[in-house]
Amino acid sequence: MSQSLKTLFFLFSVLFATSVFGQEVSKKAIKFTEKAEEAIKQRQFDAAKEYLNKAISADANYTAPYFRLSTIYNLYLQFDSAALYYNRALSVMKEGEITQKMWERAAGLNYGVGNYEEAFRAISHVSNPDERLSASIQLSKESVERGIQINQEELPEAINAYELQYFPTLTVDENTIIYTKRNSGAPSSDEDLMISTRINGQWIPAQSISKEINTPFNEGASTISADGRTLIFTACEGRPSFGSCDLYITQREGNKWTKPENIGATVNSRYWESQPSLGADGRVLYFASNRPGGVGKRDLYVTKITAKGWSTPQNLGREINTQYDETTPFAHVNGKTLFFSSEGHPGLGGFDLFVTEKNDTSWLKPRNLGYPINTLHDEISLFINASGTHGYYAKERNLQGKVLSSKIVKFPLPGDTLVKSKSSYVVGRVMDEVSKEPLGASLRMTNLNDSTDTYFIRSDSTSGRYFLVLTEGNQYGVFVKRMNYLFEDMSITASESSALEPDTIDIYLKPIRGGESITLENIYFRTDEYRLDEKSKSELAELAEFIKENPTRSFLIEGHTDNVGTESYNQELSTKRAETVYNYLVDHQVPLNRIQFKGYGSSRPIGSNESEAGKKKNRRITVSVM
Repeated sequence: MSQSLKTLFFLFSVLFATSVFGQEVSKKAIKFTEKAEEAIKQRQFDAAKEYLNKAISADANYTAPYFRLSTIYNLYLQFDSAALYYNRALSVMKEGEITQKMWERAAGLNYGVGNYEEAFRAISHVSNPDERLSASIQLSKESVERGIQINQEELPEAINAYELQYFPTLTVDENTIIYTKRNSGAPSSDEDLMISTRINGQWIPAQSISKEINTPFNEGASTISADGRTLIFTACEGRPSFGSCDLYITQREGNKWTKPENIGATVNSRYWESQPSLGADGRVLYFASNRPGGVGKRDLYVTKITAKGWSTPQNLGREINTQYDETTPFAHVNGKTLFFSSEGHPGLGGFDLFVTEKNDTSWLKPRNLGYPINTLHDEISLFINASGTHGYYAKERNLQGKVLSSKIVKFPLPGDTLVKSKSSYVVGRVMDEVSKEPLGASLRMTNLNDSTDTYFIRSDSTSGRYFLVLTEGNQYGVFVKRMNYLFEDMSITASESSALEPDTIDIYLKPIRGGESITLENIYFRTDEYRLDEKSKSELAELAEFIKENPTRSFLIEGHTDNVGTESYNQELSTKRAETVYNYLVDHQVPLNRIQFKGYGSSRPIGSNESEAGKKKNRRITVSVM
């Protein structure tokens, strides 16, 4: 006899002993129940169900047939029917006859099928319930009672063209979507990565992302950087690997993707690595793995790119990972918010979606996203847009626990609390100022409020296109450079607004020629002082590197002021400020013969000294090519 049948008969014996206690039972009902047990021994479950229903017809107060039917339906994974018959059994019993284990079993069955009110009633009778089950039932009941309505809109057929589509990831402008598709739920159905672009508000029909990426084997669970130029995906066979499923990386050059490469042994292991999520600049990577040494079955990890490659992955810890499964991390572009799916934290059933915020070096306690985003079914692989107004995920259609199909839906986020720090972006092209040809250039954006928050990207060498992600409440300095060109310097402030608007800024780089100059936009002095503010340090570090990278050129550091005060005072202040920058460069190994400094006072205004805005322009440090 199989172990499952032995377990079934054990349950029957226990339930029979309980169900006949204190009852005068119809002999006919007992006879039908005994025939059902004989049918079960012969594995004739359909016949057993018929006998049990006849037993109920003979005596509706006889509990044994209800319990037996509940167990059979549970064995067949028909959980709605299992809960239904278990509830009927308890309903005909006297409350004093119902044991604590029965109430807890009823709570678990009803919770599993979304009967949260019934589950709550049952768990209320248990003096020392399972803590996770009790918390999940309480959360589920309260979440459904809040009655939040969310319009979940299926994306058009251009994207939802298959039986199964899931794991959506989008570029920061939400105009390109990449996702995994399968033509059916059959094990032989191939997983591929598909891509669609939105043009004039309309999604074009999805197509295979690239012959370099998709193969006859499975490719799936991908992530794309904010600028759409770095893609990391999962493959489990058909490629050089270190064991089970591995992560692979590819770069977009123009409209083509490079041949994918295994991300390396530092990140990948002989175990399962999958479900990657890149930070906005492609330098921080979250993923799921079942490698040993974690907290539970599948845990979430993070790795960062360094000068030597990807760092050793770090487990996100017990605040996020549980003894169960945590999967599908999604790092919001603000760099502070992490979404993920878990079956270990209290939820509404199966896998639920959660959100946590980074607090300095640790993560806050995760919050369940609640109903109707989460349901009794599995919810996984969430994508949230930069402004925190909408989310995307795959909505499954289930029958008896089996996924029949899934469609990618878009929905508005309820309230204003899931993403506390909203983000937006600046987009544009880097071009040669003279020829107007696009240029591949390096861009470094530093949060001037936190110098550790630095964002590195390159503009596309074919189109010159770039993306920069901004998070509200921060002031950023942007330094753009390319060999043989004078650098460009920008200052961008992301206002504290719940409706940050995207911006377009084209950047024109000047070929390095004598007489060309550039204003340092992120050099700050206190009023009437020549000591540098700390916010200036990252800018000056870039300037030092730029000068050292152009060894055939010499540069003049110029100081300028507005016309407030006497000319002699302004002359002295502008000279001392230029000298301060000069001294910083010398201290950072810039050769003395490559730089000079000079103060011009208020003699060379570039704005009107009749307005505050004009005066601000005139107070500046410029770098001129000698």
